[in-house]
Amino acid sequence: MSADDRIRVQDPLRASLIPRPTTLPGEVAERLRQAILQGDIVDQNQKLPSEASLATSYGVSRPVIREAIFMLKSDGLIISQQGRGQFVNPHGSSVFRLDTGMDDGDNLAELFEFLLSVEVSATRLAAQRRTADELRQIRDSYARLYDATRELADGTAEDEQFHQSIVRASHNQHFIAFAEFLDARVRRLIRTARKNTRNRSMDLVWQVQAEHKAILDAIEAGDPELAARAATTHLHNAAARLASYRE
Repeated sequence: MSADDRIRVQDPLRASLIPRPTTLPGEVAERLRQAILQGDIVDQNQKLPSEASLATSYGVSRPVIREAIFMLKSDGLIISQQGRGQFVNPHGSSVFRLDTGMDDGDNLAELFEFLLSVEVSATRLAAQRRTADELRQIRDSYARLYDATRELADGTAEDEQFHQSIVRASHNQHFIAFAEFLDARVRRLIRTARKNTRNRSMDLVWQVQAEHKAILDAIEAGDPELAARAATTHLHNAAARLASYRE
């Protein structure tokens, strides 16, 4: 790789050569985030260097720096002070981030540990608290998922609806709100596993379906511990399937 294909980052901005990514502002934003969190680049007043200084240090244009800073403003990590420049938010970022991808095995494992803590608890509560109407909704969503599996359809939307109906039956507004956040960022990994499973083996597809059925059966029985175990098994297996596709 030639020098033109790299960004040169100078001390104290994490001196290293960074391969030029597809989204350059996003890579610069992440490097800035790490430098800010480590306290490498701000002065005693938590002020960032100027756009021109950052552009020179990172070897990129000022528009790239401007877009990277805009990304960090959107996260609440950076705030502007009229006529004074850009400063680190003293309260820290106001946005919770989950950006793990399939290419990072360690982070992926930690992500599933985190997902287990949310989904298993919600499933346990759903077995305890679900109403007759909510149980019917869970059954209906499972039936749609079963039909999609039988018809070799994509099934990702039905999979998502099944899990959402369970979380809603937990009657915990925090679980419900956070599940919506997870659906947009984390469940895409599980949906990737579903697609890859379908492409590899229909036997595996029906194994996944059996895992869903075990969760449904436990919720129907009103057995919170059985429901929690079924949800744990499903997520452990989903993590294992994702890991196998990375090999």
